[in-house]
Amino acid sequence: MKVARDWRTWLAAVSVYTLTGLGVTLAIGAGIGELGQVAGQAGRLTLGLAVCLVVALVLAARELGVLRFRLPERPLQTEKVWMHQFGPLGAATLWGLHLSLGFFTRINYGGFWLLTLLAFALGSPGLGALLMAGHWIGKALPVWVAPLALRRSADGSEVVGVWETDARHYRRVQAVGLGATALVIAVWLAVLAAGA
Repeated sequence: MKVARDWRTWLAAVSVYTLTGLGVTLAIGAGIGELGQVAGQAGRLTLGLAVCLVVALVLAARELGVLRFRLPERPLQTEKVWMHQFGPLGAATLWGLHLSLGFFTRINYGGFWLLTLLAFALGSPGLGALLMAGHWIGKALPVWVAPLALRRSADGSEVVGVWETDARHYRRVQAVGLGATALVIAVWLAVLAAGA
C-alpha cells in the first residue's frame, strides 16, 4: 500500500511540477515574442535569423570546448528545504515556478539563450510561447524518466552513472541540438533569400 501511495504522490508532484513550469514558460515565451513584435522584429526577420545562426554556431562551439566563456546566469539553486516546509506538492509547485523562469537559476548550457533570442527574433507571442514551452518540456522530461533510469541502474546498468559523472555527454548532446538548430535556421534563411 505504501508503494502505491508513494507512486501516486510522485506522479502528482511531477505532474504539478511540469504543468506549473509549462504555464510559466508559455507566459514568458509569449512575453519575449511580444517584446520582439513591439521592437519590430517581424519586419527584420532575416537579420534576426542571421544573428540566431551565428549565436547557435558560437554556442555549439562552446559546448564542444572550442570556445570557452561563461553564460549569463544567476547562480541560484532551488531550495531543497521546500520539500520539508511545503511537502511534495508544494515543493514541486515552487520548483516548477523557479526553474521554469530560466533567467533566475543556473544555466549550464547555451540552448536556453538561443531559444530566448529566437523567440525575440521571430517577434511572435505564439511562436515564442511554443519555443519556450518546448524547452521546458525537454527540461522536465528527465524527471519523468528518472525512475526508469534508476531502476535500470539498480540492475547493474551504468546508464545513470555515465550521465551523472561526465558533463561532456550533456555538452555533446547540446552541441548536436545547437548544430541542428543552426542547420534549420540556415535553410530558413536560404528559403527567405530565394523568395526575395
